[in-house]
Amino acid sequence: MHIPDGYLDLSIAGLFYILSIAVLGYSTYKLRGQKLTSLFGIVAAAIFAAQMLNWPIPGGTSAHFVGGALAGILLGPYAGALAMAVVLTIQCLVFADGGITALGANIWNMAIVDVFAGYYVYRALQRFNRSTAAFIAGWLGITLAAIFAGIEIGISSSFGYGLKVTVPVMGAWHALLGVVEGTITAGVVGYIAAARPDVFEQKVAPGKLALGVITAMIAVSPLFAYAAELVGYSEPLENAAAILGLEENPIYEGLLPDYTLPGLDPYVGTLIAGAVGTVIVLGLGVILTRYARTA
Repeated sequence: MHIPDGYLDLSIAGLFYILSIAVLGYSTYKLRGQKLTSLFGIVAAAIFAAQMLNWPIPGGTSAHFVGGALAGILLGPYAGALAMAVVLTIQCLVFADGGITALGANIWNMAIVDVFAGYYVYRALQRFNRSTAAFIAGWLGITLAAIFAGIEIGISSSFGYGLKVTVPVMGAWHALLGVVEGTITAGVVGYIAAARPDVFEQKVAPGKLALGVITAMIAVSPLFAYAAELVGYSEPLENAAAILGLEENPIYEGLLPDYTLPGLDPYVGTLIAGAVGTVIVLGLGVILTRYARTA
């Protein structure tokens, strides 16, 4: 769902930069006086690591967990949006995953729409059944984020196809893939609620267990990369663009482009890039948490 350079008109890209900065600024304002816990960095790092796992989907595509709804459920909407923004910014600047010009739109879709929609849906439904509420939150959050992506590219003359094409393609595809998003969200929320309810109540990070899970996800990321390549290693937006005959127009290649290291075996590069990215995201999370405590 990461929109690359070349798909958005500069006016549309600029508009969503302004909107995203405004919401993130408001989120920072709403968090004033509150103390972020170490859960902030753990959630951000875990979502980055989870997004490294590209799940092969029969039919020639792949999908990865986005995690916006989960971030909102675990951290609240304001901290969740900031955590997702950290992940998306590092993905863009270090790995060129999502275009520089489209970063504002990508943050709007995955760090704002996904997070806030997922959080409020979960809050509204959790009194009936926590796991079901988490599933619907995960499914609806990613579906709405994809619809917004379809709107953004559909109203951009750069993409070449209008809303009648882009919204149904993005919305329908991600509504199907959202079943995976919802299932993972429900599984994580259900497990934490049963094993570590203090995570919800006091925002306490699960410590060594969480770090172990993050490490395990990075360790198996080359296997997922290989499996995804077997079906084409393309996300829905990339497949849609290929069908429509469109090409990316990158203006920045990234420090570790496409999660690889030049000169290394691509799967070794994926492993190292994943580890580097996770450390950066976790480090930024720790810095922001400490800054919040002293602010």
